[in-house]
Amino acid sequence: MTDDQIEKLIWGEIQKRDVTFSDMIGLPNQGVDPNPEEKTSLDKKRIRSNRFQETFGCDRMMELLCVGKYNPYDDRPPLKIPLQDLFSFWWNRCVEKDLVIEEVLDDLYQYFTEKMRPPEKEREQMDITIDFDRLSLLTTEIERAA
Repeated sequence: MTDDQIEKLIWGEIQKRDVTFSDMIGLPNQGVDPNPEEKTSLDKKRIRSNRFQETFGCDRMMELLCVGKYNPYDDRPPLKIPLQDLFSFWWNRCVEKDLVIEEVLDDLYQYFTEKMRPPEKEREQMDITIDFDRLSLLTTEIERAA
């Protein structure tokens, strides 16, 4: 899919479900005023529930783009848009590339630096074992001296 097709499909889903800006930023199970500019009728009469069940934006996008009925217990439902195309759309339209590239390159640098690190040499460790037989002899000698 092209970026334009993806954007058209997402806008279509938003319009089909009658999602407003208030739905996008409001909490689930919270009342949403679909026409906040309208001041003629009482606010309580215009209030309806949020169109989304989910709280976070990524979950709301899954809810919006899932194939069939949305199931909140399905972690990764099949989407109407292939992941490769979604990633391409995100890369072309949503991201500040310089910042992402910097993060990716930094992660790659750290990965390969760790792979190139020479193995740590084993250090000699002090013998910390206790010889209890010898310890009892020392206490006996201390008792005799006292």
